[in-house]
Amino acid sequence: MNNFLFKALASINAILAVIILAGSTISAGAAAAAQGGPGMFVIGALFGAIGGIVAASLVCGTIAFLTLVERHLSVLAASAKSSNA
Repeated sequence: MNNFLFKALASINAILAVIILAGSTISAGAAAAAQGGPGMFVIGALFGAIGGIVAASLVCGTIAFLTLVERHLSVLAASAKSSNA
């Protein structure tokens, strides 16, 4: 069961990164367009994309690091089981 949850979290992590990046790009573009006119959408979207990359790196990078640690621990546990048997 833990292995299934680990694989599900790894899959959801990639989807979460895309959602964070797309959401920040669209929302920053819309906010810039609302304040400075339609021509400002691209500039706001660029700044939103940069912010989204930073946010996704922090959030999803932490999740990816934790799943990597779990993967290594499961390999070590399997190795310990096979050497004790």
